[in-house]
Amino acid sequence: MSLPNLLRGEELRLGQFRAFDPERTICFIPVSSLEVHGPHLPVGMDVFMARWMAEETARRFAEAHPDWTVVVYLPLTVGTDELPLPGSMHVSQPTLYRVLTAQGRSLAEAGYRYAVLTNGHGGARHAAALEAACRAVSRRHGINLFTPSIAVLHAIVSGRRFDAIEGALGRSLTQDEQAHLVGGEHAAGWETSFLLAERAELVDPSYQELGPDGPPAFRPVVAVGRWVTRALARGGPKANGRLEEMLSSLAGSIGWLLNARFGYGGHEVTYDGNPSIASAELGHAFRQVMVEDCLAMVERVVRGEQRAEEVRSIASEPAIIQPYFWRRLGLGAAAAVALLVVLRRRLRR
Repeated sequence: MSLPNLLRGEELRLGQFRAFDPERTICFIPVSSLEVHGPHLPVGMDVFMARWMAEETARRFAEAHPDWTVVVYLPLTVGTDELPLPGSMHVSQPTLYRVLTAQGRSLAEAGYRYAVLTNGHGGARHAAALEAACRAVSRRHGINLFTPSIAVLHAIVSGRRFDAIEGALGRSLTQDEQAHLVGGEHAAGWETSFLLAERAELVDPSYQELGPDGPPAFRPVVAVGRWVTRALARGGPKANGRLEEMLSSLAGSIGWLLNARFGYGGHEVTYDGNPSIASAELGHAFRQVMVEDCLAMVERVVRGEQRAEEVRSIASEPAIIQPYFWRRLGLGAAAAVALLVVLRRRLRR
C-alpha cells in the first residue's frame, strides 16, 4: 500500500471523506465467509482470496490512475450457504442481503460513487445476495456498486479461461490438469493452488494424497432437471446447457447439506474436485488471470462502457435462489387466495 493514492479505509479521517472527488474515488471491500475447506485448507480460504483480489485490483487500478483516490477496506467475513461443519460461520441469506445494502448505503453517504465487492465464496445464494444487493444499492443511492469476481471466477473454474491460464503459465495445461480443473471446485485444484502461491505454510501437505471427491447429487432434483431440460429442448443447446448447470449445482448443494447433517450419500464430503493436482505454479497463473479479468471489468464500469447493474453472473439467473424469493412467493400466493375469496363472495351475491 505504498502508492500515495492507495489508502486503507480504516485509517481515513473525516476531513479525507469530505475532500473526496466523487468522480475520482473508488473503494474495494472483500466479502466472504469463514468455511471449512476440506482437511487441508483453513476456514479463511475464501477471505484470503477475496482480500487478495481487492488489494491487488486496487493496487493496479491506483497505478494506472494516479489522479484517482483508491481505498481498500477490511474484509467483511460474512456469508451464507457454507458447508455446515464445525468451523463454518453462517448467516441467513436475508441477513447477508441486509448487511450489504446497509453497507452500500453507508458508502454512498461517505461520498463514494464507485465501490467494488470482491468475493471468494462460491455458495449460490451467497453470490446471488451479493449481486442483488449491488443492483439494489446502485438503483437507490446513486452509487456504482458491483461485484465482478463472481463472474470472473466462474469463467475460470468452468474452463472458459484455459487459454489465458496457459498464457500465464507459459505452457499448456496437462491432460490431468484439464480433466480436474473443470466442474466442481471447493478446496480442490484452484483454491489449493491459490493458497500454495499466497501462503503455502497454511496448506496441509496431506493435499497431495487427496483424490477426486465431491458431494452426492440429490437425486430428486437430478430427475426433475432431466425432465425440465427435455421439456425445454426447444430453447436451444446454450439455454439448456445453462439450465442443466444450474440444476446440477442445486442438486449438489442440497446433497452436500444432507451429507453433512445426515450422512446422505455415504462418507463425509469436505471438498469438491481433486486437490492433489494443485501447485504454486498453477496458483500464480490463476491469480494473474483472476486479477486481470477483475480489473478489466472495473475499468469498463468507470469508463462508462458498462453499467454497474449489468455486472452479473450465472448466480443472478435462477429466481429460486434470489433474496426473499420464498417470502415474495408466499405473499403472492396469499394475495391470490384472498382475491379468489373476494371474487367468490361477489359472485354469490
